[in-house]
Amino acid sequence: MPAALCLVLALGACALPGSQKRRNAAEMGAVRQDISGRISVVTGEPPAQKNLYGGFKLELLSAGRGEFDVFTPLGQMIVQATWSPRSARLDDGRQTRDYPSFEAMTLAGLGLALPRAALQDWVRGEPAAALPFTPLASGGFEQLGWRVQPRFEDGRLRILRASRLEGGAAQLSLVIDHAQDALPPAAGSAPARPARVPASQPQ
Repeated sequence: MPAALCLVLALGACALPGSQKRRNAAEMGAVRQDISGRISVVTGEPPAQKNLYGGFKLELLSAGRGEFDVFTPLGQMIVQATWSPRSARLDDGRQTRDYPSFEAMTLAGLGLALPRAALQDWVRGEPAAALPFTPLASGGFEQLGWRVQPRFEDGRLRILRASRLEGGAAQLSLVIDHAQDALPPAAGSAPARPARVPASQPQ
C-alpha cells in the first residue's frame, strides 16, 4: 500500500517505531529547529479530490538536511523522509527507497510533489532567500509556482497554507503546535535532546 494511502486509512500495521528508525541528530548537535503539528494535503477537484491528513514532526538540520516524520491521526508514525542537498530517502516501514529529487520523494510519501523550500523555508513563514519570490499585500508570497500564506500568533508561525498555482489544484496546510529553536551545546557538555512531541489530533 502506498504511504500516502496508508496516511488516509490510518492503518496501525503501517506504523514504524521512530525510536528505532530515526538517527539521533540532536545528540550530534545538528538540530537547528524542531517543529511538530498537523498536516493536511488536498489534491484534485471534486469528485476526484483526495484528502490526506495526520500529524507531523520536522527537524531542520545543519547543512541543508532535514527529517520529516508523518503520523496517522492516531499518532502512529507511518513514514519518515530524510534529505540532504544531494539525496532524498523515504522509509515507509517496509522498505527504504532513494529518490532522484525531493519532489519525487514527497510525491511518493504525501501524494503531492513539494519543492524543497516548503520544508526548509516556508515552514518558518518565509520564502527561500536564494530563489526569486513575489511578496503579497496579505503578508504572504509567491514562489516556485506556489502561493504561500503564513499566519503568525504572538510572533510565531501558527498556520501555513501553500496553494499550487500551476499543474492542477493542490494545497498543503500545516498547523504548528510546537516549534523550538535548537540551542548550541555548552562547551564540554553533551547537547540536550529536545523532547519528542506526539502528533496532535486533527481538528
